[in-house]
Amino acid sequence: PNLLGHESQREAALKLHEFAPLVEYGCHVHLRFFLCSLYAPMCTDQVSASIPACRPMCEQARHKCVPIMEQFNFGWPESLDCGRLPTKNDPNALCMEAPENASAAEPHKGQGMLPVAPRPWPPGTAAEGRGPNGLGACNNPEKFQYVEKSLSCAPRCSPGVDVYWSREDKDFAFIWMAVWSTLCFVSTAFTVLTFLLDPHRFQYPERPIIFLSMCYNVYSVAFIIRSVAGAENIACDRENGELYIIQEGLESTGCTIVFLILYYFGMASSLWWVVLTLTWFLAA
Repeated sequence: PNLLGHESQREAALKLHEFAPLVEYGCHVHLRFFLCSLYAPMCTDQVSASIPACRPMCEQARHKCVPIMEQFNFGWPESLDCGRLPTKNDPNALCMEAPENASAAEPHKGQGMLPVAPRPWPPGTAAEGRGPNGLGACNNPEKFQYVEKSLSCAPRCSPGVDVYWSREDKDFAFIWMAVWSTLCFVSTAFTVLTFLLDPHRFQYPERPIIFLSMCYNVYSVAFIIRSVAGAENIACDRENGELYIIQEGLESTGCTIVFLILYYFGMASSLWWVVLTLTWFLAA
């Protein structure tokens, strides 16, 4: 872990990205180096602990950047406490000094407001561009396909292509949802059929349980439809003979039907839970 307690590079990168506007603003010439030394410190086999930046570099960065941050109602983060960093002559800990080959002149500072940092691409996505033939192209054509009607890159739906999740994860999720949706359908169908055989057995205040079971029965059908039809027929669309994951809109009738069932009966089941608890309260 680094000095801030992050145990993976991904976790550290997400936190480090929050300082991107401040780095672009250029309030201190060594701010980028200082932040990287904390979130991704130097490590070597000769030293048992990671090697961060020295305390003077932190104090200089804080002195230069705090006035800028205060203009936007931000304070110096407590996690970047300079007192935790070693000094240059500390015999018990090593630290890195500012690069000597860096330019001493500070970069041009922003005017008016901090620039908005670009949003990072989600894991596995690719930016779209223009190919040599003038058509859209993606940075990773093996996993992404350029969709002309949406002018964006969409993950491919081919069985052998795994973009966001591994094949093992997707197979497990498929089996998990299929098993539980089937059990839900069977149990709720038993409840509904019991009610239909003798409706007078279920009076106030337990009557909402029947309507709740009806909602969950239809709700489970949406997952069963997806399991039977397959992901390609529900979540994928085709362009130029290639399958890709649906991005937006009513691109697939199957996807729309599944969404409407899940949304409507999911909301209805939540409302029946409220009615059920209210009737129990009034009965008590």
